[in-house]
Amino acid sequence: MKPDNVTCVQRTRFYFYFFEKKERLPDERQPLDYIVRVRDVKPEALRYFSEFMHKRLARIADMMEILENAHDDWAITGTKNHILMETETFDFNDALRVLNEHGFHDDEFILKVEYTRLWGVL
Repeated sequence: MKPDNVTCVQRTRFYFYFFEKKERLPDERQPLDYIVRVRDVKPEALRYFSEFMHKRLARIADMMEILENAHDDWAITGTKNHILMETETFDFNDALRVLNEHGFHDDEFILKVEYTRLWGVL
């Protein structure tokens, strides 16, 4: 089989959630745990939430910028909970390598890869 023979399309999707990480440190809590459904919310809880969001959004912006510099064909969508970056023209292994080279870890995003078979190819 020829190496340039394309039999399927790879869709790479990066989900950057604002509030959640896949893994947390043992002493690290979800910042909203100190605010939502809590009596007597303390000012320190809001400061912690503010600091967490500032750092998290800055990290997301940095990852987006790195991926956009590595490849120029991204569809980027924002929702109230996350940013979605997706493409069908950039291999996910290359994207992971670029992020890892810049010091980002797998627990800072969710990667989903989907393959669609091209019609009529066996």
